[in-house]
Amino acid sequence: MRFKRLFKQLPMFLFLLLGSAAAQCGGTERWAVKDGTDPKVNQVDLSHIQDVSVQDLIAISEPNLPAHDDNTTRVVPDETHVYRVQARLVKWKEEAGETGDNDYHLVLTDDTLKYTQPHKKPTGHSLIGEIPDPDCLSGAHGDFGSASPFLPASSDAQLSIRGTRRAIEAQFPDAVFDGGWNDAGGIPVEIIGVSYFDPPHGQVGRAPNNLEIHPILSITFPEQSEFAAVHAAAMTEAHGSTGINRPTRATEAAATGTSGPHWQYTMITANSADKLLASANALGSEGWEMVSVAVDTNRPDRYVGYLKRPRK
Repeated sequence: MRFKRLFKQLPMFLFLLLGSAAAQCGGTERWAVKDGTDPKVNQVDLSHIQDVSVQDLIAISEPNLPAHDDNTTRVVPDETHVYRVQARLVKWKEEAGETGDNDYHLVLTDDTLKYTQPHKKPTGHSLIGEIPDPDCLSGAHGDFGSASPFLPASSDAQLSIRGTRRAIEAQFPDAVFDGGWNDAGGIPVEIIGVSYFDPPHGQVGRAPNNLEIHPILSITFPEQSEFAAVHAAAMTEAHGSTGINRPTRATEAAATGTSGPHWQYTMITANSADKLLASANALGSEGWEMVSVAVDTNRPDRYVGYLKRPRK
């Protein structure tokens, strides 16, 4: 008889167990502010987006933050601003594992591609962007909210943490999600998101003022399609040198073929990011500007830069 009772109760036991396990995602520390389940999220005006640069964001004064165990207070007005910023995406990862909150952690920089190393002094050229898990609004212990303006019901919403995660997953189809870093090569991105201040704890990419774009509500990869032909040429062209390579006639012709009537495109390669940047700066005197960077580990000159200038 006791066995029968046990088997009758087993489905309910499993349901509760699975429900408990499902709740164990997301974070705890100021999690409500990060995912928009806090009481003051209505003060975030998603219709008012300010255009700023990476350096503009780094220059913002750091406010006084709530106590360490205050997990819901939003700093007003500092954490109600919505920004649009053009940046470079160096690398990103999912904060996985027992201590992770499942956010996508993005290292964003200016054109120098310099970023803060773990537990090191900030470079003054980078900041962090994060995309919370849309299925973890209630947090690690299930005690935060279940609805957020950062997760609108419409799947076509322009500003959405779910849509943003899908966009980066589509851009990096071979990405790993085990806590390891995904190399993004410094490609240009346009980010829209809400400002947030995170206390320093050795984060990779952190800004001097500890400002983050958290959550990121939109990410786009501008001009990537314009370089498809050039990138294909770069991936198939054989280079034996490990120094800086100037554009060849073949790759420049490929670029010209996809440039349209107003822009001319070309490519440079180098065996290090610093050399690529030096080469791009040298070409700047000829009117070229860097618009995209890729990393190809199958070639010795693994850093590939794409440039454009007005057609003469």
